[in-house]
Amino acid sequence: MSQLTDLILKQVQSAAAGSNLDNNVLSGLSDSVFGSMKQTAQSASGIEQLTSLFTGKTSAASSPVTSLATQLFTKNVASKLGLDSSTSSMATNLLPVIISSLVSAVSSKSGGIDLGTILSALGGKSSSSGLLKTVGGLLSGFLKKK
Repeated sequence: MSQLTDLILKQVQSAAAGSNLDNNVLSGLSDSVFGSMKQTAQSASGIEQLTSLFTGKTSAASSPVTSLATQLFTKNVASKLGLDSSTSSMATNLLPVIISSLVSAVSSKSGGIDLGTILSALGGKSSSSGLLKTVGGLLSGFLKKK
């Protein structure tokens, strides 16, 4: 799981370069992306939503994963840090960029992690852990063919 959180943090730092957002905000963005992916994976249709995002069928901008990350950031980070609306908006506007960069890093294999590893780390909801491994393996194979 640390491999996934490290990759998310790297994408956050890259997207926020030059934005003057402090480390608490960057950490909050990272936590919001991870939390969104984890909650999505554990929801009824979450594996499908993540698969759609990471295979390019859904853009980061229109993904439910991004919407949830925005909600989590606003509720759990912006309010607790007392961010003004301008700073909060600047930070949440980075979320689609961060998630898109994460998807690109996974699909290009530059992030050192594949979709199967992500799905396993997130502990997606399924009737059988074997199903999750099968889906992850199939998708990893699909992404390697690109």
